[in-house]
Amino acid sequence: RAVRDDFLCGYYGKAGPYIGKYIEALTGALGRSGSGLDIYEPPTNHADDFLSAADVGAFNAIFDKAEAAAAGDPAAVRRVRTARLPLIYAMLEIGKNDMFGPRGFYSEENNRFTPKPEMIGLIDAFAGRCREGGVRSLNESGLTPEDYTAGVRRFIDVQVEGNAAFRRPVQADPPPSSKYARGDLSVLTNGVRGAVDFKVHWLGWEGRDFALILDLGKAVQAREISLSTLSDQRSWILHPETVACSVSADGAAYREIGASPPGGDHRGEEPVRVYRWPGPIEGGESPAAVRFIRFSVEGTRRLPDWHPSAGGLSWVFVDEIIVR
Repeated sequence: RAVRDDFLCGYYGKAGPYIGKYIEALTGALGRSGSGLDIYEPPTNHADDFLSAADVGAFNAIFDKAEAAAAGDPAAVRRVRTARLPLIYAMLEIGKNDMFGPRGFYSEENNRFTPKPEMIGLIDAFAGRCREGGVRSLNESGLTPEDYTAGVRRFIDVQVEGNAAFRRPVQADPPPSSKYARGDLSVLTNGVRGAVDFKVHWLGWEGRDFALILDLGKAVQAREISLSTLSDQRSWILHPETVACSVSADGAAYREIGASPPGGDHRGEEPVRVYRWPGPIEGGESPAAVRFIRFSVEGTRRLPDWHPSAGGLSWVFVDEIIVR
């Protein structure tokens, strides 16, 4: 402890004792929770224990005092502001996962969704502190602060207004893995598009084909239907081989309205791909009324020969279904 405190005061100046209190508060909260830590888990896994709203509030209060104590020492202020980055990151990730909830980016009233200024401000705060602290990469995959914050902004661009699929039920055959988003199919129509991090708001299927069926609840004249998939080759995730879209008025008889071309060798692909289909035409230029939409997804099943883990089972990750 003496060595730790000597370092903290030497590195953070007058803010050193407060950084020590933060370390103790953080480890104490973890100890009380009884939770373990895993190298691959996101902060959202601990939103109900040592990263609870109350604990995060306490951590921020300590950092407020630390930044105030360091005032007048530019180097110490910069170091304290950089030390706060993991906490801001956790708040952003939890906010993404709780998009319309109390810790999310939007407040909901009378089916209207309004961005919370304090949460939007966190994105700018994170980007600014990364620049000040010389932070160039957020993980071993080389994710830059610029790409991360751009992904957050894309993620919180919710698809609610005019989206007939919003909060409508989806069935899957077979069901997705429970490892990601707890296998909760409601994330496919929660109005939130997945960003480049597969751990948040994406559903995954490993080594298999699958089908999704969306029930709009009533007949809708759909002008455009879209579905997004993810590619993260280091994590064994590839875009599908093909995706076909079919529609039905009664849930029994379907007709295909389009299919993607074969996926090729899957090298050098964009992280997020959006498949779009124009809605079915009844006659002339009028969209046909549909209630059920089926997506038939053919995965790569196994990693291709060029992949370092060639032959291993590959994943397909899917997110937001949007119907306009």
